Amino acid sequence: MSAEARTLALIGLRGAGKTTVGRALAERLEVPFADLDEHLAEAHGLPGEAVGELFARVGEPRFRELESVALVEVLEAAQPLVLATGGGVIEVAANRRLLADRCRCVWLDADPDLLAARVAADGALRPSLTELDPRTEMREMATRRSHHYEELAELRVDCGPLETKTVCEVIFDELRL
Repeated sequence: MSAEARTLALIGLRGAGKTTVGRALAERLEVPFADLDEHLAEAHGLPGEAVGELFARVGEPRFRELESVALVEVLEAAQPLVLATGGGVIEVAANRRLLADRCRCVWLDADPDLLAARVAADGALRPSLTELDPRTEMREMATRRSHHYEELAELRVDCGPLETKTVCEVIFDELRL
């Protein structure tokens, strides 16, 4: 990625592989990697993988405010970079505008049932956003957020059946990185 290139932002539901794919892409592109959830958790004195604790402690409205601040901080810190966003960052209109203005967005998409199974197997604290069972919640999130992901995405990759290396190759080839 050249110095004048914009940030490559990975968007999509939880469990889509944004962090895993993002780390691999950043390494290949030889640019910094940032995980918005990790940045947010660490900014509030928690280990990077504990963003769910912050969400549970402050609730969704306050979490989205903090997430918006974190997005600005990350995008101002370094350019270019590969950014793994939080799944719900696109729910705030200002975040969508910022991502559209500053980033090339790639939507990592997969069947909601598959994503729910991945999240369950992950074991990390990921609080319910809706009080529904995990599969129903993931389907609802997909319905609620898909149009925002689609609107922002320069590229949509069905990452369900693909391994990380293949997802990276698709992104590299399609975006001509």
